[in-house]
Amino acid sequence: MSEKEGKIDEIIETLSPIERSIVPFLKEKTVKEIVEKSKMDETSVKRALSFLANKNAIELEIKETRQIILGDNGVLYLKNELPERRLINTLLKHKHLELKEAREKSGLSENEFAIALGVLKKKALINVLENKIMLSATPEEVEKKTLEEKFLSLLPLDFEKLKDEEKLVFEQLKSRKDVVRVEETKEMQFELTAVGKELLKNSGKLEQAAGLVEQLTPEMLEKNLWKGKSFRRYDITSKVPKIYGGKRQKYYEFLQEIRQKLSALGFEEMTGPSVVSEFWNFDALFQPQFHVAREWSATYFVKNKLKSEIPKELAEKVRKVHEEKWKTSWDIEKAKNLILRPQCTAVSAQTLPHAKIPGKYFAISRVYRPDVIDAKHLIEFDQAEGIILDENLNFSNLLGMLKLFATDIMGIKEVRFKPDYFPFTEPSAVMYVKHPKFGWIEVGGAGIFRKEVSETLTGKNVPVLAWGLGITRLAMIKLGIDDIRELFSYNIGFLRRK
Repeated sequence: MSEKEGKIDEIIETLSPIERSIVPFLKEKTVKEIVEKSKMDETSVKRALSFLANKNAIELEIKETRQIILGDNGVLYLKNELPERRLINTLLKHKHLELKEAREKSGLSENEFAIALGVLKKKALINVLENKIMLSATPEEVEKKTLEEKFLSLLPLDFEKLKDEEKLVFEQLKSRKDVVRVEETKEMQFELTAVGKELLKNSGKLEQAAGLVEQLTPEMLEKNLWKGKSFRRYDITSKVPKIYGGKRQKYYEFLQEIRQKLSALGFEEMTGPSVVSEFWNFDALFQPQFHVAREWSATYFVKNKLKSEIPKELAEKVRKVHEEKWKTSWDIEKAKNLILRPQCTAVSAQTLPHAKIPGKYFAISRVYRPDVIDAKHLIEFDQAEGIILDENLNFSNLLGMLKLFATDIMGIKEVRFKPDYFPFTEPSAVMYVKHPKFGWIEVGGAGIFRKEVSETLTGKNVPVLAWGLGITRLAMIKLGIDDIRELFSYNIGFLRRK
């Protein structure tokens, strides 16, 4: 026997049953043809091809293709027009409309209307003033097809061949629910090597190899049945699949770590419901009932007309400040409306009436705001809220605490503050941190609760330091992520890498 024949015999003795089954069909050109001719399932054929590639019988290449296709909503919008187009068509018929009237006349859902508003504002095609909406561009300008409309009409498209402008449009459309999606396909392509050709020539020996014993069992050892048997060779040099152990989702683990560090600093965790009344989110924080942040375009309202109960004594104190001190009208029925919590400060407001003095409290809570989803924005995200009550606190203490939080707890190196305005704190500031890709990004506001807030809710004139930080944005820096949506990813490959 020649050396060449000896090597082929050794390879044949290492072949598994599924490898032996497909070797006679390696002259076919595609996986599909092998499946049809061999009557084996596709998964087994692909596994066998991988094994044969490890034995140098074939050269294997995995060709990946990515196509952008329409999602379910994309199909609907291609047929019935995008929400922003329907809103434009409505505004072309009317000079200006109330926001509610514009939504009803355009036939859009609340979510679609919010998206349409955001898109048209970014394109500077509309103005929204005093709860009214109007076109800010000429009819000729708005009648032209938008980049998004042109893009949808061209689908499907090869992702790798997108132009820069098309990539931007794709990212914008991808942020909307099921308008476009990427369909990934993997195709196995193979070619016979010299070893593979020799295996084809020795098909008779493949049948003989089928008689090799695959497994040594306890019974064979006990009864000496292994004697005189020929066993299949095992190749210990072949690649094996990676094994991934179970682990916590990285963002969840990050939040738990923040909780532990704040607790170690003496903070108590405060909690509250996701559905709150306008009273706790706005009125108790002395945002006037006509404030723009209370409009439906900035807040999610609970659809049914359930009303929450408000402590009578506290409601009376709040009413007096609104009506007698600030001379603004106040309606307790409006204060009872239920909303999805748009800011974690609502949890602080609910905590203050029974807070200890001195006392330190924190919360990591989910909040909800209508927005256009992109790499830095979500419609639901987490905020880290904190309050500290003590007689001898000042604004410097607050900035020091925030810097400690960012640098020591979060590990962020570059932090800066800018003065700002919030209805319920004075003085107030906004904190910015440096992101490697996006530069300086805003992560939250802070300040000392106004006397109206602290005295009304605690019953005492005590300084209350308060802050609310977008913990999801901070997590982007901590975890080395450039797209906030990845924090909630279902991509197994991404989660394993993290």
